[in-house]
Amino acid sequence: MPLVLGGVGVLVVGILVVMMNQGGGDKATDPKAPPAAAAPKAAHVPAPSTVKMGSAKAGKTPGRPAPALTAEMLGKAVALLDEAKTLCNDGVKARSAGNNEEARTKQSAAVDKIEAAKVSLQEQAKWQEDADLDDWAMPAEYIALGNLWTELTTLEKKARMSGGTR
Repeated sequence: MPLVLGGVGVLVVGILVVMMNQGGGDKATDPKAPPAAAAPKAAHVPAPSTVKMGSAKAGKTPGRPAPALTAEMLGKAVALLDEAKTLCNDGVKARSAGNNEEARTKQSAAVDKIEAAKVSLQEQAKWQEDADLDDWAMPAEYIALGNLWTELTTLEKKARMSGGTR
């Protein structure tokens, strides 16, 4: 009996597969239809990142006041990060295509953008690092800076390992 039920099950599955493969003569599935013209590939442009503001962190009273850090300052650094991501991705594509010189140039440009972002927030990053290590209370902007700094350093390592130099 189990063999008969198994055989019937296989037969039903086989019939379903055949029925699903037979379309209604739709041009998209009709093998005799001419292939549709492929749309030209556009360059990949990542969606612009936004500064994600979380909530402030409670903790000890800071040992020194925090330097000014505005959403505008973070936005400029995020814009530089986005440009660096695009350059880094273009460099990876160039390397995959066999163009090593272009790949190194793109990766070096990405490292330059990352360095510019880091320099623009160097003083704030130092305060944020001290605050994080000493468990100080931090405003939301500094939490966002910590997350941004992590992204910057991760991308910088990737670009450098892919041939980017200063």
